Amino acid sequence: MKKLIIAAVALMVSVAAYGQGQFIFNNRIGTEVNAKFQLDTDAGTTSSLAGNAYTVQVLGGKAGTPVSQLTPLGTTDFRTGNAAGYVNQISPIVPGVANGQNADIVLNIFKGATATGTPVKSFGPYTVTLTEAPAAPPNLQLGTSPLVVPTVPEPATLALGALGLGALLAIRRRK
Repeated sequence: MKKLIIAAVALMVSVAAYGQGQFIFNNRIGTEVNAKFQLDTDAGTTSSLAGNAYTVQVLGGKAGTPVSQLTPLGTTDFRTGNAAGYVNQISPIVPGVANGQNADIVLNIFKGATATGTPVKSFGPYTVTLTEAPAAPPNLQLGTSPLVVPTVPEPATLALGALGLGALLAIRRRK
């Protein structure tokens, strides 16, 4: 009896996995996709986005779903060294979107190792036609242009700027 229950559970899990489409999120795939993430202060082809200094959150849902209603599909961080600016590849599954259907994908960039708070920048929506196993998942087409992320001043920098502005206004008022 236990073997029958285990077999039934395994069958349900495998059927559920096949009922959802997936895709590959990677911003460097041969010559087809080469969209390095860069800060707006990075010079040339270098990128400061490395390791877990920034996190990319992937959101998705059925094509036409409002961005505010997209489901979080996963997060990834960045490669290091010469590959800085490129993400560590993930293959998210989009619930409720089956083989051959389109999904809308949005990428949120967060400062730090977690996807919490307000994103520094959002990219998308991108549309991808999903596949189910055993077919190979398609690549999310990001193109070949850099994806520029604005630098966010540190709170201490903002406080110092406000203090300097206040000092200038105080000096001006005395005159």
